[in-house]
Amino acid sequence: MSSRATLTLLTLSLIWGCSFIFIKVGVESFSPIEIAFIRTLLGSIIILTIVSVKRLEYPHGARTWYRLAVAAAISNTIPFALFGYGETHISAILAGLLNAMTPLVTFPVAILAGVERSSSRRIVGLALGFVGVLVVLGVGSNIAGGSLLGSAACLLAATLYGIGFVYVRKSLVITDNNRLGLAGGQLAMAAVEALIPMTLTSHTAHAINSRSVIAVLLLGIFGTGLAYVLNYALIHQVGALGASLTPLIMPIFSTIAGAVVLGEHLIWYQGLGAALILTGAWFVQRKPTIPSTPG
Repeated sequence: MSSRATLTLLTLSLIWGCSFIFIKVGVESFSPIEIAFIRTLLGSIIILTIVSVKRLEYPHGARTWYRLAVAAAISNTIPFALFGYGETHISAILAGLLNAMTPLVTFPVAILAGVERSSSRRIVGLALGFVGVLVVLGVGSNIAGGSLLGSAACLLAATLYGIGFVYVRKSLVITDNNRLGLAGGQLAMAAVEALIPMTLTSHTAHAINSRSVIAVLLLGIFGTGLAYVLNYALIHQVGALGASLTPLIMPIFSTIAGAVVLGEHLIWYQGLGAALILTGAWFVQRKPTIPSTPG
């Protein structure tokens, strides 16, 4: 990985790692689907404004917009709402740890899509990762009620992220001139998708407080707008599996942020499980060896 790609990876990991505390604070005043709508709307406005000012290429053609809508549902609308729901039941630290499953999901999906090859080392890594998830959840000792539902929601969101990495790489032609337009278009489609269920559901969160508003604004501007500029750049630079390395580093930042800002604590078995997940993901990760051709 080049130094430029490494810097992009670290910056994106920092931003997305801190996003879990923004979500945790945001759900104090906003419902999960409201957070998904606000952050994607803000993110799309920021990115498409940059595209307009720089006179870069906008997405064009019904086929491209359809694919952006699919990518938005898989990578934004649904997982954003799932993480919001999950963090109403579990800590930001645990949500960040469960998100580290993303590379382990990306691996089998990338193989099925023809952009990666399997190996015994990678299969061992996959097994280690899934064992790590069980350990993080307490191997049955602390999995009940809301905690189970919250953890399941975050795991499903991480699964969708893994699928989304491969889908974007496989279905969209990303160039230096169009990647910002694609990122903005994807977030715009996500905002539209989130708006529909938001208008059909009642607001069930608490009264709005200023720190929740600030958290959601930061989530939209940095955790969504800037983050997706970096995400598309990273996919373009190192491919789907290389980009999915981000969750390997994110738990460092999300754990520190959760502990320092929210006063959360990392239980010893969660640390052990996280180590297994990250080790497994490290074994799985490799630079793509089979070029992908958008269909």
